[in-house]
Amino acid sequence: MMHTFPYMPPRRSKHRQAGMSLIELLVGILIGLVATLAISNVFSSFEARKRMIAGGADAQSSGVLALYYIQRDAQNAGYGLPLYNSADPSPLLCPIDTSINQAGVLINLSPVVIVDGDTGQDIVRIRYGNPAGGGASMRATGLMSAPSLDGRLIGCQENDIVLFHQTPASPNCSMARLQKLNPDRTINALAELNTVPTASPVTDLNGADWVRFSCLGAWNQYEYTVNAAAELTRTGGISSATPFPNSAAIPVASDIVALQAQYGVATTLDAASTATTAAAYLNRVDLWTDATGDFGPAMSLQDRNRIRAIRVAVVARDGNLQKNIVSQPCTGTATGVSKVCIWREDATPANVNLSHIADWQRYRYRTFEVTIPLRNILWNRDAL
Repeated sequence: MMHTFPYMPPRRSKHRQAGMSLIELLVGILIGLVATLAISNVFSSFEARKRMIAGGADAQSSGVLALYYIQRDAQNAGYGLPLYNSADPSPLLCPIDTSINQAGVLINLSPVVIVDGDTGQDIVRIRYGNPAGGGASMRATGLMSAPSLDGRLIGCQENDIVLFHQTPASPNCSMARLQKLNPDRTINALAELNTVPTASPVTDLNGADWVRFSCLGAWNQYEYTVNAAAELTRTGGISSATPFPNSAAIPVASDIVALQAQYGVATTLDAASTATTAAAYLNRVDLWTDATGDFGPAMSLQDRNRIRAIRVAVVARDGNLQKNIVSQPCTGTATGVSKVCIWREDATPANVNLSHIADWQRYRYRTFEVTIPLRNILWNRDAL
């Protein structure tokens, strides 16, 4: 006899498998978005900080490099000018317009000249020689066009610039190019002699008179300025295949947007002196002045010889354009915005005109300054 049992459906598991609810999905997405935004914000801040540091480092390098080039040349300003003893006149007593015409460009005997550009770009011109004899001098007599030297030329080479300087009672001067030497190292020919005469050019030296004769080597002019591409450029030099004045302006530092320079002048007379000549002033800087007024293009010889130093300021730019204004003029009053000032040690720092730069206030700037004593002028003033 068979027993039959009633049909029973299969038993279902008490633990059902369920998916993620809509609310849980939205919460997860929200957490992910918040995390992504946080990471992006941190990364953006890091990148901005990195760009600022990198831009600041670039500006630091450019500013230091610019000052290095200018300082290196300015420290040599006037090198090659002879150092006479007290019985002979200093070459700094030569008329201030003593020059030589090289390929149509007048190169003056003054060691340093600043061309004022107001609050914009100044130009700094530095002159010095490279004589093998270190500026040693000797006496010469006779006609200036064919002088007779008291000995042979030592340390002079053909094409050197030479300086003729008359007696202390008549400190007239001329510059010329030593075109050719004889085998015994006496002068064979001079070129460019008095092409552009000084105020009182030397023309005739009779047998009872004499002049000092010195080789200056390649008396060149080195000119520093800032071009439209925000580069500090240097023109001149003797290493170029084409020396000044035909050499090209060579960029030496990038991201330089301003160049300013001033003369350091002695204004205090020695208490023991009753004279007002350049030699009577103390050997120190009492006044910093722009190349204007008495120290502009019409500067007198006495004022030129009161110059003891120059100071130079360059402004370097961080090349990263910022979203907001980060810089302001030196006279600005905005809170939290950097001021662009030079001569910061003065009672009243000076402003720099950067209006030629588009959106200039959205860039950061660094200023660099250096004071350079003109040692070759200081050493030569004893014979003034």
